[in-house]
Amino acid sequence: MSVALVFGYGQNRDGSLVPQTKDRCRVAVRLYLSGKVDKVYLTVSASAGEIPMAEAMRGFLVGQEVKERGIVVNRRGGNTAGELDVFLSLVPRGEKVIFISTWYHLPRIVWLALWQGLRPGHFSLGVAWRYATIRNGLAIELLKIANAVLRPRSSAKILPQPPP
Repeated sequence: MSVALVFGYGQNRDGSLVPQTKDRCRVAVRLYLSGKVDKVYLTVSASAGEIPMAEAMRGFLVGQEVKERGIVVNRRGGNTAGELDVFLSLVPRGEKVIFISTWYHLPRIVWLALWQGLRPGHFSLGVAWRYATIRNGLAIELLKIANAVLRPRSSAKILPQPPP
């Protein structure tokens, strides 16, 4: 059995999830309902309005029949590297993990995971394919990959635990 980390992407002003975030969550739902993961982790700290993104993602997952006990929320990851660091602090080393994000985001996640010492056989990728375009995804991601390669440790943003 594996656990999954769903990386955050965005929200609308009213706190609802943008389609790309929902797409990432749908991948987690499929893996959970098929029995391939027994826990889904959400470590994103961002929020729009009064609803933290991780809580909106949790609500979406529960609405798609993921059990509350199958969801772990720790809203301290301020960016991709931070989300990964928070996740790795919660999951025992050696646990098989699946990182879930949009296709263009996965090379950076792989780089950061390898840099953290995860071996390729201990993690895999859940790919969200829809709702990503070159204009609002790939172009910016290339700059973020360069930053992660050049400064993997200093690029992580981890925030204090927010109040419940």
